[in-house]
Parts: sequence; C-alpha cells; structure tokens
Amino acid sequence: MSWDLVCPGCRTRTGDRIDVRTLDRAGDLLICECGRRYPIIDEVPIVMAHPAAYLRSEIATVVERDLAPEVCALLVADGPDEAHYPRLLEHLSIYMDAHWGDRAVAPAVAPAGAAAGDRAGDRAGPPDGFAAAALIERLAGLPRVELAVELGCSAGRIVAELAACADRVVGLELNFGAIRRARRLLDGERVAYGRRMIGRHYAPVEVEAGDRAVARRRRQLVCGDALDPPLIQGMYDRVVALNLLDSVRQPAQLLSVVDGLCAPGGELILASPYSWQSAVMEDHERLGGADPALDVAAILRDGRELGARYRIDDEADVAWTLRRDARSTVTYRVHFVRARKL
Repeated sequence: MSWDLVCPGCRTRTGDRIDVRTLDRAGDLLICECGRRYPIIDEVPIVMAHPAAYLRSEIATVVERDLAPEVCALLVADGPDEAHYPRLLEHLSIYMDAHWGDRAVAPAVAPAGAAAGDRAGDRAGPPDGFAAAALIERLAGLPRVELAVELGCSAGRIVAELAACADRVVGLELNFGAIRRARRLLDGERVAYGRRMIGRHYAPVEVEAGDRAVARRRRQLVCGDALDPPLIQGMYDRVVALNLLDSVRQPAQLLSVVDGLCAPGGELILASPYSWQSAVMEDHERLGGADPALDVAAILRDGRELGARYRIDDEADVAWTLRRDARSTVTYRVHFVRARKL
C-alpha cells in the first residue's frame, strides 16, 4: 500500500475520477512531472497547492532557528504581543504542553532564581496533567491497522499514539513550527521550548518522546492543508482529525476530505469542541446550529454529502484543557466520535 505524496497543484477531478501524480525527491525538493516543486525543510516537506502564498505569510515560522528558550524570551521581551514571533512562541508553549506536558522536564541547568518546582530534573509538566490525555485514553486498545493518517497533527503526540496500533502513520499539519518539532521528537531528539508564564515571560522546558519515538520508515510528516491534503484517496484504514473541525474555514469540506481518505471498511476518529470563531470561518459554514455534535453524528450515519455511511462505534464528551500561561487555562468539552465506514 502506497503512502506517496501527490502533487496538489496538478490534481484533477473528473466526475468520480481523480488523476494524480506522485512526487519524487531530489535533494531538498519534491518534484512533480508537471514542473511544480515543493521544499523540504528540516526533513519536513511543505506540500500544498499554493506554497508561495503560504511561504510569504509564514516565512518567519519556516526559517526560524532552534534557539535556547531563554534567547527566545529575550527576543520577545519588547512588544507588540500580536507580532508574528511572540504569537509563534505562545502557540508552541500551548501545544507542546498539550501534547507532551507529561514528559516535560526542567532543563539540565535551571535558570537563576528558578522556583523549587523548576529544579533541574524535576517534572515540569502542567499541574493538572496534559490536554491530550483524555483523547489518548479513547485511542487505547484500538485494533491494529496497516495505514493511518492524522490531519492537524500539531506537535505529534497523537501520531506517536497511532503508531502503536498502525504499521505506518502519516501526520499532516499547517503550522510548520509545530510539525518541525514533531519531526524532531518522533526522531527521538530532546526538544527545548519556552513555557509561557505571564505576558512575554517564558521558562525553559525540555521534552523527549522516549518510547513514543517512531522510526522514519514507519511514519511520514508533511506540512500541508487539511482541506486539500497531498494524499492518495481511499488508502487509509484509520483517518483521524482531532480538534480540527472548528479550526478550518470549511468544516463540511473537512468531513468530505476525511471520508475521501478513508478506505472501504476503515474508520474515522473525530473530535471537536465546536468553538466556532468568525476569524476562522463564516457563519454559514458552521455545522449543526445549537447542537453540532448531534449534526455531525447524523451526517456520518446518513452519509449526507459523503461518499458512504458510517456506523458509530464510540461517542463521548471528553475534557481538553489548554494552558495559556501560569494563571490562565481553558477547558473544552470535546465531542469524540469513532465511526466505521459501511
């Protein structure tokens, strides 16, 4: 079973037929026969229909260096808060904690004036655990499959968990800063990041995947658009999109994408708090009115505007708590659903 990346720039759809070309690697580029080229940066390919537009808007994230957290904090010490780099550091603080907070430790040399709980070698995880814990628990004990994919994989923890019950797994994420660190963690490297304390003050933290590292022959990470992934249709036995439906501009399109990727008899695993935001999507794109969970379950059961119907095998509300800083957390009640393609 192939997990080759395909060129989204020349992919064509005619009726029920989709014609694609796979990409070949040449050094730090992926090249298509159509002439399009896609960069590979720090062993993470950036593959999307319009990479130039992405690179123009995200170039600071793409070319950032692995600086010591103390240096990063110094660079953002003077505002404004909404500048690109402070926003990137805040995003990484939130989602590195969310995915790997249970494995975070203070660095080998604690900064001067560190609190007792920040001493070298002490556990430095968030006091209430880490956000992904409840979702990981729902994934425990899944039957083994050949090929799985996660759309919106962020810092990579769920990719690691999926690899425990899949021969091979693909992770796709639009935020390059997050997926670049996922690549390093899954390669078994120790990664340092700044944990946001208050405002633009950050404390250094280190994390490593340990037994959740995944050999490259068993996983592929790619920076791309979940609404137009560079992936072959109908190939994946398990398709996962956690906390993504309310983070894309067209949630109904995302449901169509995950359905298209799912192999016959495969399963979808979705989760969302349905925390709609006007900055992300227009009002008419939002699903389900006052009860999106009910609507999403009905779409899956009925196959409404999908290619197949689904049997729901597991459905629950689970907690998802994100730590913004030392004095601020937000807890979502996330709708989790696992469904089998009929």
